[in-house]
Amino acid sequence: MGFRPFVYNLALKFGLAGEIYNDDEGVKLILYGQGEQIEKFEKALHEELPSLARIDEMRKTELEGAKFDDFQIVASKSAKKHAPILPDFALCQDCEREFYDPADSRYHYPFINCTNCGPRFSIIKSLPYDRANTTMNAFKMCEFCGGEYKNPLNRRYHAQPVSCPNCGPRLALKDKFGRVLAQDNESAKQAARLINEGKILAVKGLGGFHLMCRLKEDTVGLLRERKKRPKKPFAVMCKDLARAKKYARISPEEQRLLSSNLKPIVVLQSLPGAPVPSNLAPGLNKIGIFLPYTGVHLLLFEYLDGDVIATSANVSGEPIIYGEKDLREKLGGVIDFYLDNDREIHSPSDDSIAFVAGGEPIFIRTSRGVHPKFIRTKFKSEKTVLAVGAELKNQFAIFKDGELMVSPYIGDLKNVATYERFCALIKLFSEIYELKFDEIAADLHPHFLNLKWAREYAANFGSKITQIQHHHAHLLSVILENDLDAKREYLGFCFDGTGYGADGSVWGGEILKVRGKEYERVCKFNEILLIGGEASVKNIWQIAYAAILKYGLECEAEAFLAKFEPAKLKNLKILHEKQINCVKTSSLGRIFDAFAAVILGLDSISYEGEAGMSLEALYDANLDACYEFEITSDKICFKEAFKRALKDEAKTAATGFIKGLAKLVADVACAQSNDILLAGGVFQNKALLENVILILKQKGKKYYINKNFSSNDSSVAIGQIALILI
Repeated sequence: MGFRPFVYNLALKFGLAGEIYNDDEGVKLILYGQGEQIEKFEKALHEELPSLARIDEMRKTELEGAKFDDFQIVASKSAKKHAPILPDFALCQDCEREFYDPADSRYHYPFINCTNCGPRFSIIKSLPYDRANTTMNAFKMCEFCGGEYKNPLNRRYHAQPVSCPNCGPRLALKDKFGRVLAQDNESAKQAARLINEGKILAVKGLGGFHLMCRLKEDTVGLLRERKKRPKKPFAVMCKDLARAKKYARISPEEQRLLSSNLKPIVVLQSLPGAPVPSNLAPGLNKIGIFLPYTGVHLLLFEYLDGDVIATSANVSGEPIIYGEKDLREKLGGVIDFYLDNDREIHSPSDDSIAFVAGGEPIFIRTSRGVHPKFIRTKFKSEKTVLAVGAELKNQFAIFKDGELMVSPYIGDLKNVATYERFCALIKLFSEIYELKFDEIAADLHPHFLNLKWAREYAANFGSKITQIQHHHAHLLSVILENDLDAKREYLGFCFDGTGYGADGSVWGGEILKVRGKEYERVCKFNEILLIGGEASVKNIWQIAYAAILKYGLECEAEAFLAKFEPAKLKNLKILHEKQINCVKTSSLGRIFDAFAAVILGLDSISYEGEAGMSLEALYDANLDACYEFEITSDKICFKEAFKRALKDEAKTAATGFIKGLAKLVADVACAQSNDILLAGGVFQNKALLENVILILKQKGKKYYINKNFSSNDSSVAIGQIALILI
């Protein structure tokens, strides 16, 4: 983090002697000198803190008889149990400047890094964070790098991944069978040439491989065909901010996020007529853009003809691939070549994804650059608690000694490889921090795989298991993130795709009153039946048909239903009437699907969130359209809104639906005295979220949302932890 050399330099600046070291309680700093200079030191300590360092708590005491002649950085005194594991960070400005400087010894060096940037989480095997405990242990530091490593005045002081062309990892271009075609910087040059020619390459970054190809219609189409990804949008890696502005409208806040040391994928508004292939993000007016965050990427851009597609190298539903054996076995039919390197990735991580709403970053996925994250809390419990989170978009959280440890994004545990990743990560944290869990928090759903894991662990170690309702946990995550008083009562809107309800049905369109461990369901969307159960989540026209049948709108929906076989409709109607193979749900996510089916003529979706994103693409803030939603007997009826959607022009219907939902939230919120909580994946719809925020601000209503934690199921573990501790 660069904290100790920063302190060393400050001490020299203010003429102070003493020492600094790490131990099991944290960082210990002894200062010897004039009181006035110590005060100046303390002021500078807080104001000039390095970007990767943070001070959670500081305690001061006077030492009798201590005397020092100089200031020294002392070897760590067993800092194993409390040192946080940091995420991998994007290249800093100093390293980027050196990369482009022909006079610098690390000119065009693809693995350039320092204390302020580069790999952390991906290379750590155990703590303390010393080179011997990382995958960099395979590379013997040369004399030049060793000199920087040992010099407290150098920004590479104790930078464990430090290396140079003489002693560091090496690049290698390989064909899909693993045969080496070129090495070192020549391999990057040849890889870029192949991408320019229309080949699909896998490129190993910090936390795993990206699939990369040129930004051309034919090549993107080929990637879609090979990856079996017909419509889900691809992210674009741009050489720099100036290039990114060719494709998207970028606000100052979005610019700061793009250029930060996180370098997430930022979802932006596409520029009309932007020079991108039509199959980049079919049917959408958004584009995901991120900037190069390693020297490998910068080196490629020295030889690339333009910007590139860069998407995670994985099988659909599985974690990112980080080993070449898996790459060849699982994606051998997708890639033509791959750019490999010999720095082992011990723990993979995906790219983080965010957008800006209301002038603030909102994270959709928290991984590289963001998580793992260690947060000092106000909780005093002596228990060690594990929250295993949700089954979809899984992340877990651990509480110990007042500190909250949040894992990086893992993914959907229904997939075997993802579940194995979940188990491996818990094992990593458990071993590094020597953890035994006193209590495990889990979802109410009786069949989640992480609940099965928890029960097996509890049987072996005697842990207590506490199961927590999904949407209650969502709202508690907002309380914890915003450091709110959990004893107060809040009105929470939790809108998502699915969550196991207290009554055993599928919830997802919930308005709850929340007070700490207690909650009351005060309102919900009218329930509809998912005909065919989970299969209808993909075949969204069946969800629309269920809404039509519920509200008796077959005459109004005649045009929509005309394209389906009468026999098919008849069979589905029988199943609906008799409630055979039907699942009841109040999910607003599913209602989004129903509206998208009738407004856009979508029969099915190929990726999660497609319906909501497609509706948002049609949204027009300038249109005077706002559908009405009625509340009767604590149920939100969408019959009249759905009738209008069946007959209105698509843009009007999409706008009216989104504005109507925002008005509904605001009306209910303003009718109550409670402060408002907003949670759940539906609030990742930017148009909806910004409309809600705008109205609540205009009404002077206090509201809170997830920002640094994702509002989707990734935040559930945070809420589970909160319930145990409050």
